[in-house]
Amino acid sequence: MTQKIIRVGNSVALTIPKSFIEETGYKVGDQVVVEHDIEHKMLLVKPKEASGMKSLTPEFFHWLENTAKKYENVIKELANR
Repeated sequence: MTQKIIRVGNSVALTIPKSFIEETGYKVGDQVVVEHDIEHKMLLVKPKEASGMKSLTPEFFHWLENTAKKYENVIKELANR
């Protein structure tokens, strides 16, 4: 899904699709925790109650990216079987 960053007063906001809100049970006024990975320009939004849960770290994504590049030919070969 593609969403748009919009201006709201002196701030910016990211709209959330109605279908996501309906499926997850979030509602206006709920508090969420937003984690970010600047290197990969990623945001992770999770319920405030889950703030103590471990998330995938930028280091993991870096490792995953390097591993995928290292084994790119093997992965492609396996995908074609």
